[in-house]
Amino acid sequence: MKSRWRASFAVGFFIVYCVAVMWPVASWFAEPKPLIGGLPVPLAWSILWIILGFVVLIGLECSRGDRE
Repeated sequence: MKSRWRASFAVGFFIVYCVAVMWPVASWFAEPKPLIGGLPVPLAWSILWIILGFVVLIGLECSRGDRE
């Protein structure tokens, strides 16, 4: 049951991920200034979502255990 919830969370997260990096939503953050950690906001926005996606995938893989 717990792994089913995690899988549902991962699917929901990646639906939000797709919407967040699509052109209309990403354009809200398309200002070249201010900088976040020395990066322009659009680049920092994309990197943030890549890191979040990586964390969710690692968490999903760890929750699977040894079901092979």
